[in-house]
Amino acid sequence: MKKIKVLIPLIVFIFIFQACSSDDNAPIVDNNDAVVGTWNLAELNINPPQDINGDGNSTSNILTELPCATGTLEINGDGTWSSTVVNLEITTITGGLFDIRCSNTSNNSSGVWQFQNSQLSLFLNSTLFLYNLNGNRLTNTTNEDLPGFMSEVYEKQ
Repeated sequence: MKKIKVLIPLIVFIFIFQACSSDDNAPIVDNNDAVVGTWNLAELNINPPQDINGDGNSTSNILTELPCATGTLEINGDGTWSSTVVNLEITTITGGLFDIRCSNTSNNSSGVWQFQNSQLSLFLNSTLFLYNLNGNRLTNTTNEDLPGFMSEVYEKQ
């Protein structure tokens, strides 16, 4: 009789331990509602910082220098996305300086999306764009120097 009393708690402990440890490797299930909606471009970061508007202050965020630089990302509940972003004209000057201006055109893109482990994957044909969700901010980090971009950040509206 004593052996049974000892074995039952041991079996229960092993069962609970295995149940808990198997959950440790399970993927985090995200709520798609966290990303569905309209997102506005809040930051477009560059390196090296530039004084685009000639006010004597260099910055890494183009949006603080060029109010015409705008963008919208729409994440739809049906698994599709679309975006409209003002095109920028970036011209190398010299010594790490660039002339950056808004063009009169916008880039419109669309595709499908997937959201898992707080990471939003946007698929545009065979190209993948990855955004990390942190609160109400989606961030795509590419770490490219000018004429590329370090990162872009969208905020949910």
